[in-house]
Amino acid sequence: MKKYSRVPEQLIYKIWEEKQFTEVLKTSDGTEIEVIDPGSRNNDKAGPDFHNARIRIGNITFTGDVEIDTFHSDWRSHGHHLNQRYNKTILHITIADNQSSGYVTTQSGRHVPTLNLSKYLSQPLRQTILTEISKIGEDEIKMPCSEVADEAPIELKLKFIKELGLLRYRKKCDRFLARLKELIVLHEVMISEPKINHDFHKEIEERTFSSSDFENAEIWQQLLYEEIFEALGYSKNKDAMMKLSHAVDINFFRKMPKENFVAQAESALFFISGLVPEPNRLEDEETSEYIRNLYENWEQIKSGYDGVYFNKSHWHFFKLRPQNFPTVRIAAGARLLDRILNKNLFSRIIGAVSSIENNYKLISKLRDLLIVKGEGYWSKHFNFNKGVRTDIKYFIGLGRADETIVNIILPILTVYFEIFNKRKIAERILALYIYFSQKESNHLVDEVSEVLDITDKKLRSVYYQGMIELFRNYCIKQQCLECEIGKKVFAS
Repeated sequence: MKKYSRVPEQLIYKIWEEKQFTEVLKTSDGTEIEVIDPGSRNNDKAGPDFHNARIRIGNITFTGDVEIDTFHSDWRSHGHHLNQRYNKTILHITIADNQSSGYVTTQSGRHVPTLNLSKYLSQPLRQTILTEISKIGEDEIKMPCSEVADEAPIELKLKFIKELGLLRYRKKCDRFLARLKELIVLHEVMISEPKINHDFHKEIEERTFSSSDFENAEIWQQLLYEEIFEALGYSKNKDAMMKLSHAVDINFFRKMPKENFVAQAESALFFISGLVPEPNRLEDEETSEYIRNLYENWEQIKSGYDGVYFNKSHWHFFKLRPQNFPTVRIAAGARLLDRILNKNLFSRIIGAVSSIENNYKLISKLRDLLIVKGEGYWSKHFNFNKGVRTDIKYFIGLGRADETIVNIILPILTVYFEIFNKRKIAERILALYIYFSQKESNHLVDEVSEVLDITDKKLRSVYYQGMIELFRNYCIKQQCLECEIGKKVFAS
């Protein structure tokens, strides 16, 4: 059990040691269990929870270890099936029954019977434990090597994480290049994505693109717009924000007057997103006035839009901080659209990279170009008719600006300078990515860096991104023996 769960660990241990069971124990397949000796607690952080237990299962008495997990699936997700320390396990105990079979398998290939302990507890005990289990989040970080990661040399871990950080960066570059090619073809055939009825992917695969194909500034603006909107959606609304930016082509916004651009862009985005409430459901005057302005602006521009519309069910609000609500994110997006179309954002980014040699000054400049201060209605509200306790000072703050630089701006710049054969600048962009240190972390990176004992490196973008790549493509997929760290700590 150990660090993996937030269930009351000491209570579970006490129940096992004192044999606080309401009836005769049975394995998941119905074989009777007699606990002759529950064993002694393992106070080390690695290995099964109890050593030297004596347990009769059926007609056979076993001596060995006992492991207690919250869920049956934890045996694999925690890497016990790869860890030699668990080869002497004679009983696998679960607290919540989500099992798919009556046993687990050790690294040596031996089957270990499973006991679902909650069935044999008094009602008060069972309720206490199951209540705690219900609080465990779906996004709980589970690394199979949590108990043994410190056995891998720090140099090996850093080398592998850096390689993954570079791989993740290159994958972003490749994805952006592929999208640019799609945008070129879409622009040439003059169609918008919701109306696509032909397979242009084959055309892209068979076509050889030259640098001249990428000279149209509109495709770069569209790409920047799409990627920024997707990033603004965070994890819960990324898909919806991405689909919104694909549905509402950037050319639709070009027709809007500069002096009233943000108001009209907000109006379009909110109506198309399906988030504008009915006017008769409003309570405060400030919201009523804002909604009236949205309607007035939308009346002026809606005839120019013939794409798809969304509805409120496409958007997620649950368990989001107010400043991360899609309403506030869309307001931020409208202001960045203004910078893209009316303030030459992409050209200014290219200019900054080409002219500023000092990395610190360049990073400061890029941050300045992306940070968006709170203003107007959405600095005081997180949803229509829902005011904030404290004004939202930044729609896009330093942390989100850094995420945008690392995940969007730098990869796009690498693609741009590689396409136009400016290799030295492209190499400098990659070096900047390796050099870059973000101001903020996130829960996943915090947990992974702690397990790997590299917390001092977690804000370096190449390691930050590498840890995300590690967790998403190795840990949760249980590809431990494909991972250089896993190969080391789980080697037979």
